[in-house]
Amino acid sequence: MATQALVLAALVAVVGMPHGGLDHRVGRAVFRPAAGRRWLPAFLTCYFALMLVVLCGWTLAPLLTLAGFVLLSAVHFGLADDGPGLPGGLALTALQGGMVVWVPALFRPAEFTRLLTWVVPGDRWPEAILFDPSVRLCLWIALAITGVRAVATGGPAVVRVLAFGILFATVPPLVSFAVYFCGWHSTVELARLTRQADPDDPSAGLRRVIVTAAPLSALAVVLVGVGWAVAAADRPFTPGLVQAVFVGLSVVAVPHMLLHLVAARRNVNPFAAEVSR
Repeated sequence: MATQALVLAALVAVVGMPHGGLDHRVGRAVFRPAAGRRWLPAFLTCYFALMLVVLCGWTLAPLLTLAGFVLLSAVHFGLADDGPGLPGGLALTALQGGMVVWVPALFRPAEFTRLLTWVVPGDRWPEAILFDPSVRLCLWIALAITGVRAVATGGPAVVRVLAFGILFATVPPLVSFAVYFCGWHSTVELARLTRQADPDDPSAGLRRVIVTAAPLSALAVVLVGVGWAVAAADRPFTPGLVQAVFVGLSVVAVPHMLLHLVAARRNVNPFAAEVSR
């Protein structure tokens, strides 16, 4: 578990964080039409206020914060995988996007419960919850609905849902999350940003994305590192690292996800000014 946690932390730092390192560009595209030259202070105020709210949430209401983070992540992942307008609307999109959470909860409940006790310490996660027949029935129904929706959608969705379903069911949760978040979600998002940065030259686009994303990505990694140092002060190494990764990831991810939900609705391109030249 210590090795899995270290690999997850390294992959999130190197691959996961950079796809959010362009949020200042996305923020400019979203806020400038309304705020004009004051877009930067407006964007930073909203962005850091959301970060502070999430951080306070982990202290004051950790279970509610975790639930909100999981739900928002499910919507974000589902929209990133399939986009809007597919069968079932936003609820089924979130159900599919949340597979990374509820499939391990169904097939690997003991490991999943242990991770929850690390992320939110205390007697809040009796293992019996995930073994309760009514909870397991709901999870099986979620699996059936997701499978039917994938078949109804057709095409690559069937392969993707099947492949990730098998991965989440058979591989330890930390490993399957790393594969999905870093190997799929973050990589797909970086490829999309690369195309936006330079539609005609992918290599130049990727260089532009990496250079532009590097400062904020490095800052996010430092913040998570500080969080780990604080969490590890009075906790064993592995639980402290897992908690720091997921809490730190949520603090930077919640404003990122909300910003990109708005950006997707407005169909903005963070590199539009450069590409149009």
